[in-house]
Amino acid sequence: MTKKNRHILELPAEGAEIMKYAKETSAKEKKSGKQKKVGKILGRIGLSVLFSILLILLLVWSAAFAVAHGPSESMRDMLVVTAMQASATKWVPYLVLTPAQVDAIMSGSAEEQVQIISENELSHRTIKKIVTDSDGKKYEIEVLVNDDGTAVITDEQGESSVVVYDEWKTAIDGIQFITLERSNFKCYMLIIKDPSRIYVGTSGKYAGEAGKRFYEMAEKEGCVALINAGEFNDPGGQGNGGTPNGLTFSHGKCVWDDGTYWKSLIYFDNNNKLRVAENISRTKAEKIGVRDAVCFRLTTGSYSSRLIYEDDKGNVRVSTYKSSGVSQRTAIGQRADGAVIFLVTDGRSSTSIGATYNDVTQIMYEYGAVNAGMLDGGSSSMLYYRDYFDLYGYDKESLGEYQKMGLVNNYVAFTIPRRIPTYFCVAPSSAEGN
Repeated sequence: MTKKNRHILELPAEGAEIMKYAKETSAKEKKSGKQKKVGKILGRIGLSVLFSILLILLLVWSAAFAVAHGPSESMRDMLVVTAMQASATKWVPYLVLTPAQVDAIMSGSAEEQVQIISENELSHRTIKKIVTDSDGKKYEIEVLVNDDGTAVITDEQGESSVVVYDEWKTAIDGIQFITLERSNFKCYMLIIKDPSRIYVGTSGKYAGEAGKRFYEMAEKEGCVALINAGEFNDPGGQGNGGTPNGLTFSHGKCVWDDGTYWKSLIYFDNNNKLRVAENISRTKAEKIGVRDAVCFRLTTGSYSSRLIYEDDKGNVRVSTYKSSGVSQRTAIGQRADGAVIFLVTDGRSSTSIGATYNDVTQIMYEYGAVNAGMLDGGSSSMLYYRDYFDLYGYDKESLGEYQKMGLVNNYVAFTIPRRIPTYFCVAPSSAEGN
């Protein structure tokens, strides 16, 4: 190339700046174009997601409307009561029903029927127990215990025989651990031989404090087992409830009294007898010798926590309800021989949708309870049993995070295990050096 030609290609300083600006502008326009393209794609994805959510909500609303106004009132009532018993879903029924309709369903579902079992009938009552055969298989049997200590046992084939039967022979530390499969739920039970070992463990001073999670309470108390106990305040449903409702007694002392006396009081007296009573004030509770106690009753409807109870005439009264919805449940009961039953059910899953009040009452009665009370349920339902996986040979690799920490039931909730203020605890036995 000649010197003359090179001179022709050289641009003045102003021209070079113009070219540089043009290139930079072109690059910015290309980048802007790409950003706009990405923005359009993201916008379309966002619209698709929003449309999908709206479609799902519409389908849910349509299904709820169909159930609410369909031909099956029993199905409608069960689903409404189920939703109203969980703090996270109380708003759902109001999407398709008026407040008056919801109130009517809740009121009607709480209609109570009481079956009276006479003292004479109780003397001929069979109760279910779990036995293990020579092959290690566990199964339920019907047992009628005679006054002389012998028992009439009916096996799976319906054959009866009279034997000397000691159900505690294979129990570990005076505790039986039982799991039951029912059509709609799975149930876990502890049967504790000595009722004096049961007491109410408390999280602290309550006012202004969060409660304790199950593993925190187990460590604080050094207990063998525990279940969640009474009703409590949990502002915003965040799982930090630390203040009980009603009366709370622990080791013979009243540790909380908010003046709410219309709730059910589930308590052990100084004779280690479990009772469930209504409308008990602090003054009356102290007079009758309450040792450990909590309160519970649903805030919606008029359900009593008194599932099974002995009356003044020696009869046993068994309460059932028209409908109570399905949920995770916790209950406590006591047999005539003093043994205490802890019961917790799974729920909110495809394999265990949950139990009704009547389901829990039925199991308690089948296993011999003469007094039984419902405790707080839903995401509060927790049964802890120290080292149960080692005691009973569970494969720990098959257990969940909280089960490896001693939780027996399958915890299903939107949060980690809740903080709650009260638990029914099982103290170590004297055999453990306590």
